[in-house]
Amino acid sequence: MTPAEVMAAIRATWPPSALTRIGPFDLPAEREGTRRATSARLVPGAAATGADIAAVEAARPGTIFGTIDGDEDATAEVLATRGYRVGGISDLMTGPVAPLLGDLPRVSGFPHWPPLAICHALWDDHGNDAVRRAPMYRAPAPRTAILLRTDDRAAGALFVGIHDRVAVLHMVLTLPQHRRKGVGLLGLRHAAVWAAANGADTLALPVEADNLAATSLYARAGLTRVGGYRYWSAP
Repeated sequence: MTPAEVMAAIRATWPPSALTRIGPFDLPAEREGTRRATSARLVPGAAATGADIAAVEAARPGTIFGTIDGDEDATAEVLATRGYRVGGISDLMTGPVAPLLGDLPRVSGFPHWPPLAICHALWDDHGNDAVRRAPMYRAPAPRTAILLRTDDRAAGALFVGIHDRVAVLHMVLTLPQHRRKGVGLLGLRHAAVWAAANGADTLALPVEADNLAATSLYARAGLTRVGGYRYWSAP
């Protein structure tokens, strides 16, 4: 998959409530939530001028812009020229479902929809409140929440949506006390089994580039980095 294809799947499974077209940019209606949900994104294949960026600034001061490395470098250069700085980089990772399939430990995970109250409680307690996770309810079916369990306790949660045979993972959480115990890999395996049952053959997700524990886990599970996505903020 190309970085643009991965971003298309990410956006399709984490949609805004509405988009406003301003020049070559689509601006989500949301002003609160994750950077993925609120940042201005280029129309595929477009490039922006300083005047285009100024138009977005005028419409919504303080807007964060997102650019795909490689595909949207020209716009990234314009943003840098205007004083914008990179406020975070997401690695775009993807890999096949098949290697992660197989029997799963009993009572180790529960794909379900809508999310159980325990999933909401876990996300709430770790910085992903109702506003940040609202896009999951706008995602088209098939979609699922997965509650992870180990040692008879809740150990984590994640959301999975499918677009064009690509299952995208969002809101991936492993509780701190259960990290380095295989829970992260367990979550990937549950996502893969659910994805395969719903017609997907590929997994994908964005992960903070500086989260070395997560990127290493995904690499061990067979996912590879296909590109990066940068968030640009005004000084």
